[in-house]
Amino acid sequence: METKRPGQAQRVHALHVVEAELEHLEWATRQPMIRALNASYWRRRLLAVQCGFALTHQQDLRIERILQRLGSETAE
Repeated sequence: METKRPGQAQRVHALHVVEAELEHLEWATRQPMIRALNASYWRRRLLAVQCGFALTHQQDLRIERILQRLGSETAE
């Protein structure tokens, strides 16, 4: 029996959940930004997915691409 180490987050292996979340985030981050759902909000959502799930290499690349796009939008 494996015990949890204090301070270590458990990463979930749920491919379908990650795919659904990434599809939504890719779509949503292409929409016009509104005050409540600005780049900071979407960045937090992306980082939560990145930290909370065991991602495939491809999923990690998708997140990085979205984060780069969000970074360029805030610079404009």
